[in-house]
Amino acid sequence: MDQWIRLNANTAGKDKIFRLLQYLSRLVWHNLESRKNLRDAVARLKIIENAFSTFRKLLRLGKSIEVLYGALRTLHLPDVVLRVTLTLSRIYQSLFLLVDHIIWIGRVGLFDINKEKWSSYSNRFWLGAIILNMIRDVYEIITIMKKRLKCQDLQPCVYKNIPVIKTFYDCVPASRPIVQFAEEHRDVFWDSIKNICDIWIPLTSLGHTKFSPGVVGLLGSISSFAGLIAVLDPLAKLSPT
Repeated sequence: MDQWIRLNANTAGKDKIFRLLQYLSRLVWHNLESRKNLRDAVARLKIIENAFSTFRKLLRLGKSIEVLYGALRTLHLPDVVLRVTLTLSRIYQSLFLLVDHIIWIGRVGLFDINKEKWSSYSNRFWLGAIILNMIRDVYEIITIMKKRLKCQDLQPCVYKNIPVIKTFYDCVPASRPIVQFAEEHRDVFWDSIKNICDIWIPLTSLGHTKFSPGVVGLLGSISSFAGLIAVLDPLAKLSPT
């Protein structure tokens, strides 16, 4: 209960919740779209999805400055790879959020903008940030694997005590290294899952991939869930960020 109170008490937590609801709405309306008798329900779900998207943009107003200021901190990281990837990622994310503010202004009717053009800019900046985050994840994984080669003493896996995961762990031996890694390095694991799912969303919006709205909704829901885990569980939050 305390975790959910903490989640709802900060802007980032609220954004994660509404992002999950936004992509779940897309997943559901796409699966119902082929049924003629549910057209009204599909139309309502599309309106709900758009409402969640607009509300999230409102929550993020001004965040572009905060993220850009954060890039000044990452400039002083001693690790060169982390310094470069995190700083550039923050710059890209700041530009993405700045464009996001402009799109919100257009949506609420304050100014007339070319929404398609600005959405394209937004997706390009978002894609750049994700690619840099994935490079960072790969670097973290390589660093972890190097350390594991030096020390083979593995900690007991807690995740496999969860019934569903335990069954999977016992029945599929190949899954054991993944489950073990997910337990020992929750931060890198959930951040990697989030970025792997997220990258396909701007790629699809830019026309580089041809995923359906349902697949995009599923990927967005998974990445949103991974983001929620990082907010609820301090050990699942990758740092420095």
